[in-house]
Amino acid sequence: MVPITITGKALYSDVGISFWGGIDPLNGNVIDQTHPLHGKCIKDAILCIPSGRGSCTGSQVMLELCLNGNGPQAIILRDVDAILCTGAVIAEEFFNDENISIPIICAVGEERFSQLQRNGEEDVTISIESNQDNEDVVIRMNGKHEICSKNLLAMKSILSFIDGCDGEAQQPKSQAEKLAQRVVQRIGCISGATELIPITSAHIDAVTYIGQGGLRFAQRLVELDGKVKVPTTLNSQSTDRRRWEQLGIDKTLATNANSVGDAYLELGCAMSFTCAPYLLPNKPSKGDNIMWGESNAVVFSNSVLGARTEKYADYFDICAAVVGLVPNTGVHQTEKRKPSIVIDATDFIEEHLLPQIHADMVDEKCVYKSGIDLLFPAMGWLSGNLSDGRIPLILGFDLLPSVSRDNLKAFCAAYGTTGSSPLFHMANITPEAMGDNVINDMIQACGDKRVQVSKEDVVEAYTTLDSGKQSGDDISLVALGNPHLSVEEMKDLIDIISLDDRPKKENVDVIATLGRHIQSEADLLGYTRSLEEFGVTLLNDTCWCMLLHPPIIPSTNPSAKILTNSGKYAHYGPGLTNCNIRFGSMYQCIEAAKCGRMGSTKGAGMSWLRLFSTHTLMRHIRKIR
Repeated sequence: MVPITITGKALYSDVGISFWGGIDPLNGNVIDQTHPLHGKCIKDAILCIPSGRGSCTGSQVMLELCLNGNGPQAIILRDVDAILCTGAVIAEEFFNDENISIPIICAVGEERFSQLQRNGEEDVTISIESNQDNEDVVIRMNGKHEICSKNLLAMKSILSFIDGCDGEAQQPKSQAEKLAQRVVQRIGCISGATELIPITSAHIDAVTYIGQGGLRFAQRLVELDGKVKVPTTLNSQSTDRRRWEQLGIDKTLATNANSVGDAYLELGCAMSFTCAPYLLPNKPSKGDNIMWGESNAVVFSNSVLGARTEKYADYFDICAAVVGLVPNTGVHQTEKRKPSIVIDATDFIEEHLLPQIHADMVDEKCVYKSGIDLLFPAMGWLSGNLSDGRIPLILGFDLLPSVSRDNLKAFCAAYGTTGSSPLFHMANITPEAMGDNVINDMIQACGDKRVQVSKEDVVEAYTTLDSGKQSGDDISLVALGNPHLSVEEMKDLIDIISLDDRPKKENVDVIATLGRHIQSEADLLGYTRSLEEFGVTLLNDTCWCMLLHPPIIPSTNPSAKILTNSGKYAHYGPGLTNCNIRFGSMYQCIEAAKCGRMGSTKGAGMSWLRLFSTHTLMRHIRKIR
């Protein structure tokens, strides 16, 4: 062990941060507009946060920060965060011959993290040295207080058993597999695993291009004869592979983005390029151990399908697919899939939603106009925040007349932006929380960890996501399909468009992203033609969180506003695009496409959205503040 001492300015927050969509890899600035550290710079700082959260792509940002020299000197966490560690591990394993800056990363636990916040000073000194408890990181604050912990990146692998594999199967067949195995073992050790288990499938999130580090990593695996061992699908990449030139995408960006995709295809991954792999025919079944990246897909597969996957980091994902194994830890284990906090929305749904829903069901048009679809991303975003890193049991949604797969898709995507847990249970909706006995046992196990959802909570969630409201109601772009559209959502869009014969307004772009498989189905049903005739542009292979530049994003116009029905995009969009983002229902999106403005919630049929009328809004904002 080489003794090291560093001193830096500390940045403290009791809110976790998603490095992707939250920190700019080019300069280290915090760009998440909802985060308390927004506007600060983590370069050379001592970053003190409970954990990461949100996107699996945080590891990509960490790698780019290491390679660019824009990262923190150290990250002090409350909880172990394998996503942040993965970026640093990849930097060490694949770029160790370069002059790179890798931070010290340690997790001190809840009690020590609270002490750190209580006694925190602006200047913090961190030393690498050993003590009798085998802890090698000493954090000193103003020379008066000390906290000791382990350097997560220096931990030695204790993975002594690989379930379901004989000794010969463990021997790497290529240099790529050897390196991938080292990464899997190191992250497994950091995660507290003692064994590895085989997986039945993988979904790779790392196919996004955010910098040269990720491209070089993928190409290095190809050069070293890497091949995936299990059926492996690919997440959305950074451009439409077939139509980038037609769309006016910058050639350099498109070339880099397609080069990343090409590398993963050479590794044996399927030509899927979708952020909604659960819409593909061969989705996993309940109980399957899988390795999925992409936060919304991870949450959906665990919660809705009942499959088992941790929220795996970009780069770890392809390493695990090459090895065919993952650490047996977290929600792969039955005991660790149990909820530890109750989020009770029963009273809110009974008092504020059900009366309006029943009234709206009288008129078919009002069902679309009600905006009830907006409940799910708003509540998903809120539930991720309220769960505070725990697996929640969510009560009350079984009172609704119906909860569709697309409702759950929207909920999962928004939950994945604010929650660090890869799983939630929804009483009598999701497969592991069915039946009164099971639910009662879960409630009992949560003890006094219970949160009652109030109208004020939901108002705050909605208004946070509708962050561009103060910039006005004019809309330049309607962004649909984050996560990728399903066939059913395409039918819903057509039905809403057909409520009247008004055309799309010429100065409003309507763009939807969807997977190739879904568009092929929609072609046969005539949905593609109907949407394109209205003026919807359909993009494949990419998704809104990867579309960051003109001409898709109207960033050259400072007054441009984007309207989306996605809680995920409403959360990440402002920081990623530097545009004003409005948050509305699918009906409001089509209305804006026809009139150029986001409609009021005061009109007939807008039902529960009237909670967010100006008068109610201001009253609750004052109360929250």
